[in-house]
Amino acid sequence: MTLGKTLRLRRIFAQGRALIADSVLLRTDPVGWVRLLGRSGADAVTVTPGTLDLVAEEVGGLAVILRIDSGHLRGQPLVSVQAALEMGAEAVAVRVDTSSAAVERFGRVSEEARRLGMPVLAEVEDEDGLEALQLSAEFGADIIRTPWDLEAATWRSWARATGKPVLVGLETTGLGVEALLETAWGLMQGPAQGVVLSGSGLAHAEAGPWLAALHALVHQDVSLDDARAAAGLPPAET
Repeated sequence: MTLGKTLRLRRIFAQGRALIADSVLLRTDPVGWVRLLGRSGADAVTVTPGTLDLVAEEVGGLAVILRIDSGHLRGQPLVSVQAALEMGAEAVAVRVDTSSAAVERFGRVSEEARRLGMPVLAEVEDEDGLEALQLSAEFGADIIRTPWDLEAATWRSWARATGKPVLVGLETTGLGVEALLETAWGLMQGPAQGVVLSGSGLAHAEAGPWLAALHALVHQDVSLDDARAAAGLPPAET
């Protein structure tokens, strides 16, 4: 591993684990969300180049993971790894599935990233998720993001098969804050090295305390009650 890649990964995993927000979470108010994430102790934010232009003045200590492909459209990479490096990103994010076109694209991205010392976050979204995860781990991913709504045994076997830091994508839409904290706590009892928040389940105006509680769960390995207390939240109703 090159020195540049080591230092960039250290920014994302400065405390051994990572609490990351996805660009989907930021759509309603990107500047306000990034400002709040920085104050709440999040480690990184995944953004598109256009969003990065909007929030650059508010990034502060957050590591930037730049999305360089077109996401669910599964098109060609829209930004090169070199361009991401020039924009100050600590890593690039690429979605991975098992189609031949996607594997070829991922190979090109990981080759360029390896040459430039840029970490690659592979976002596994595929019906054959285990195969996509293994391809990611074997052909250049430095970090792997998997879905959160898997059976616990399946998810643990996936995570152990990679030999790479595994993050769990935590979709907040329709989850509710109590379920969000409980789910995050459960994930951190397994081999996960962090969570990536996305969706619209957290209202910006009231998200600060919940983000602080999530930070405690991810970084301090505390109980649910201790995380709530650290964030100044009342005990959960029984």
